[in-house]
Amino acid sequence: MDLEVFFESISYICMKVLPLLGVVLLIYLILMVRNIIAALKSATKTLDEANLQLRKLDIPLNTVCEISKSIDYVHESAKESLKSISLSLYESITALKEWIVNTLHKKDTEETVTEPVDLNEDVPTSEMIASEDAQ
Repeated sequence: MDLEVFFESISYICMKVLPLLGVVLLIYLILMVRNIIAALKSATKTLDEANLQLRKLDIPLNTVCEISKSIDYVHESAKESLKSISLSLYESITALKEWIVNTLHKKDTEETVTEPVDLNEDVPTSEMIASEDAQ
């Protein structure tokens, strides 16, 4: 009978304590849900503020992007201009070089052009030149 009395007393205690524990657990769950809702509201405000700041950054970022494109365009134009200038300079120097070579070559040919030599005539030797000088 002792065991039966023990179980009856535990049953009586549980009938009084379990509803009280249920209420405490329910209050704890309500507070936890309330804190979760407050945290989500705070997170929403933070995300909205971050979104606003990102929208504010869109205009300067677009400006930087446009400036970057302009710089790229100027760079490409300058590069193409330098290529055409260097090609033109190369062609001019080549033409000048050819003109100088042709001019010098004409002078050399004018200096080296002599009267045509007849191969049928006797070529004067040093003795013949000495005898002509003596006369």
